[in-house]
Amino acid sequence: DGKGILFSAPSGTGKSTQASLWHAYRGYEILNGDRAGLRLSDGHLYGWGLPYAGSSGIYRNQSAMIGAIIILRQGSENKLTRLQTASAVRYLYPETTIHHWAEQFVNRALDLLQIMVESTPVFLLECLPDEDAVKLLEQMLQKEGII
Repeated sequence: DGKGILFSAPSGTGKSTQASLWHAYRGYEILNGDRAGLRLSDGHLYGWGLPYAGSSGIYRNQSAMIGAIIILRQGSENKLTRLQTASAVRYLYPETTIHHWAEQFVNRALDLLQIMVESTPVFLLECLPDEDAVKLLEQMLQKEGII
């Protein structure tokens, strides 16, 4: 339905792997294999492919409204938890490009992160690199009316 899923995690955690699983098992397109540009517009969060793709080589000059933000962590089993605002900001802040030397920039970035997580559901997905992780997340996103 034109909505995207934004995976966020430190490098090497499995963002590209999870995106590839969604592509392989559900036919989802990948807009960017590394970092996405984000924009708040009319109360909705949009993700944009950037001309920087990291090691994946995947980038598209397209955008999608973000239906959910998924914080990824590797796990010994597949487990999904919806995060509250403070926890979501705590996970997302380190993965956000912020000019830490500019106090006004940091404050504005924190304001935007708060708005972002209050307008977009954020989940913690601790998972294995398998189709069951896709199924677990898909079921929750369907239950929440996101996809």
